[in-house]
Amino acid sequence: MPEAPVNPEEKKPQGAAVKKWPASVLLTLPFFFIVLPLYKASRESVNWRAAGLMILTFSSIAFVAGHFSVLREHWIWNPMRTLGPTVWGVPIEEPLLYYWFPPMFTVILMHAIDNWLGRKK
Repeated sequence: MPEAPVNPEEKKPQGAAVKKWPASVLLTLPFFFIVLPLYKASRESVNWRAAGLMILTFSSIAFVAGHFSVLREHWIWNPMRTLGPTVWGVPIEEPLLYYWFPPMFTVILMHAIDNWLGRKK
């Protein structure tokens, strides 16, 4: 008869300290070093009001979808891999790193490339 799978949590001695490691935050830090030069190259040409409204619209829709995904247990997070605070069950880094950063990065990258190509002409 095959042996039943062992829960890794059961192997830990009682009272053993478990290290918290917010992987998603630490693994995205290198991207901020890419954003700084792109921001400097594009800050004059970006319509910040339009970019902000676009990100606010996208974030609102994505946050509601994320909340329902958490309620239905389509999305789950390991609490030892997040920063800790949650809003409606969604970890705080979800809107910060996935709803705000990628659209802003895309806008900045698009304008930086456009400025670079415009200088080449």
